[in-house]
Amino acid sequence: MPSFDMTAIEIFSSSIYYKYRARIYSLSSLIVLLLVMMSIITPFFLMFNAGGFWIKAKTHAETPDISFQYKYLLLMERGIEMAPIVCSTFTTYKENNISDDCLIIKVQEIDTNNDGKKDILKFEAQFYTDSPIKNIRFFLFFDFKLKQIFESSIQSLAIFDHTLHQDEQKIYFIADLELKQRGILHSDHLYEMYNHSIELTDKSLLQLVSQSINKKFSAEITNSHVITQSGFSNEEMITIQGELHYKDHLIYYQPNLWEELKWAWIQYISCFIREMRFEWIDIGESSMSRRFFWYEAALPTMSTLPSIHPYLNKASYSVQ
Repeated sequence: MPSFDMTAIEIFSSSIYYKYRARIYSLSSLIVLLLVMMSIITPFFLMFNAGGFWIKAKTHAETPDISFQYKYLLLMERGIEMAPIVCSTFTTYKENNISDDCLIIKVQEIDTNNDGKKDILKFEAQFYTDSPIKNIRFFLFFDFKLKQIFESSIQSLAIFDHTLHQDEQKIYFIADLELKQRGILHSDHLYEMYNHSIELTDKSLLQLVSQSINKKFSAEITNSHVITQSGFSNEEMITIQGELHYKDHLIYYQPNLWEELKWAWIQYISCFIREMRFEWIDIGESSMSRRFFWYEAALPTMSTLPSIHPYLNKASYSVQ
C-alpha cells in the first residue's frame, strides 16, 4: 500500500476577542471603581504604616557663622573676704561702675580653612594680684547666624567656669563652642523669636544666665581641658589663655509641606508601580486561563468537522 505523509497543515486561523459592556450605574462599574480606588489608596497606607512616609522631624548639619561681639566679663575670685579681680568691656553693672583690672587683653579670631567663617577664638588676659586665684568665671558674648535651613541671628552667652585646687601662675584652657537647641524648630517667625540682645547694664548675673539658658538656642562651652603652671609670685603677672573651637550645629526642625511631598511621592510611586505590576500579572494569568479553558472546550468539536483533503483523516485548526 502506498504510504502518505500524515503531517497536519494549517488551513484557517482566527483570533477571538471578548468585549464586556456594562452600564455606568451598575454593580460591575461600582466594583471596577472600588478596585481602582483601592489601587490608589493601598500604596499610601502601606508606606505610611511602614514609617518614614511623613517625616515629623529632620536634622541638618550646618556650620553657623559665629562672631565674637568683643564683650566679655572675666571674674577671678581670690577668697571669701577679698574682692574679685574683674576684667570686662562693660563699664557699669546695675548702675555701679566696673573697674578693669587687666593690664593686657588679647583677642583674635582665626579662619583656618579660608571659607569666610571664623573657626577659632583665642583670648589672653594678664594682670597682677597679691593673692593666688581660686576660681575663674568667664562670660563671653557671641553672635550666631544660621542661613541654610532657617535664616536667623542669635545672640547668646557662653560661660566657662573652673576651680583651681592649688596656686597657679598660668592657666591655659582649650574647649569647644557649640550652639545648643531646645525643642524642634518651626519655620515661622524664627528671626523675631531669637534675635534678642544680651546686656549686662540692667540685669544681674543670675538673670543674665537664666535668660540665656532658657532661650531656644544657647551657647555652651564643652569638652574643656585645662593646663596650668603651678606656683605663685605676686611680682609676676598671672596669665590666662583660652582657645575656643567653633563646632558644627545640628538643627532639629519640622519639614514644611513641600519638603514632605518631595520625598513622599517617590515612595508612593515606587509602591504604586509595584502593586500595579502584580495586578497586571494577575489579569494576564486569568486571561490565559480563560483562553486555555476555551481551547480545551473547543477541541472535542473538531472531530465532527469534515475533512477537506482526500488523503487526510482530520483537518488541523488553530485557535488563538
